[in-house]
Amino acid sequence: MLGFNKLKELVKEKNIVENLPESEFEKEGGIAFDLRIGEIYELIGSGHMGLNERKTPDTKLIGKFDENKITQIILEPGKYYVIKTIETINCPKDLAFVMIPRSTLYRSGIQILCGVGDPGYSGQCTYGLINLGPKLFTIELGTRIVNIMFYNIDGDAKLYKGNYLGGNIGTDKI
Repeated sequence: MLGFNKLKELVKEKNIVENLPESEFEKEGGIAFDLRIGEIYELIGSGHMGLNERKTPDTKLIGKFDENKITQIILEPGKYYVIKTIETINCPKDLAFVMIPRSTLYRSGIQILCGVGDPGYSGQCTYGLINLGPKLFTIELGTRIVNIMFYNIDGDAKLYKGNYLGGNIGTDKI
């Protein structure tokens, strides 16, 4: 796992994370950068996951970050959303990344479903978000929502060339 000083160096030299706020560079150490919520979508269609084919549900944009105004979204209990970061990741061939939710969210009954990013991935990150609590929960777009940690790859790795390159929310067709 890469330490904080190495992360800052790689952002400056290789641009592994774009659009980080200056506050991320001023933190007192750690092993991760915080990524912020930039867009939030509702699922509005059906999907399919088969052995050789897949189609994600259609989505509807319900909120987009605007640095000139505060936008709050109310998350309904039991409802699933797809979110996208403000930041863009440019993962080189010798690194992979893992994202984990910030602890305030799970302490509030909000679960973020996120995972591994492969070498060669470039784009905004997307993940699932669900309000598991019994009450409404308000979230502001632009708030820090996940930690991203980078790891060196020992050995060969294939570069990611999948459907979600570039921050795509879903697939267009089966």
